Amino acid sequence: MSLARVWAFIERLVLMALVGLFAAMVVACTAQVIWRYLFNDPLVWSEELARYLFIWISYISAWVAWKNRSHIALDAVTYLNSPAMNAWTGRAVEVLVLGYCLYTLLASFQIVGITHSQPSAVLELPMSIVYAGYSAMALLIIGDILVGWLSGGHRDAAPKTLASEL
Repeated sequence: MSLARVWAFIERLVLMALVGLFAAMVVACTAQVIWRYLFNDPLVWSEELARYLFIWISYISAWVAWKNRSHIALDAVTYLNSPAMNAWTGRAVEVLVLGYCLYTLLASFQIVGITHSQPSAVLELPMSIVYAGYSAMALLIIGDILVGWLSGGHRDAAPKTLASEL
């Protein structure tokens, strides 16, 4: 099995997990509304759970934006209509992003280690679970770049939709 196929399988799993996280957040928020307005008894845990799910959704979505190259970018070079210049600048951006992700990944490991024994206020989850979302995003972006380089594939500039990935 090739590296690109293994990575594609990992990507599908992460995208399915993203859908699951979003569904869980919707359920938690809906339960909060129902309990607050129908039963006049707000849930104490739903807001914290929804917040932590939203953090993970945001980080994983940042990876999806990177993967599809639909993140905010300066596209002045693409107006030159030079494939060589586009390829060169694309690779330069990947090198910069890879360096940034590697550096911040190491720092995030320290934060995850420090916060592992700190429980959250209501759910009493280790806060390291929340902070690990950044580490997951950085690992996914690093993996995307390295697998792209190793497999020799190049990314299309046209963004894809999440539905087409599932």
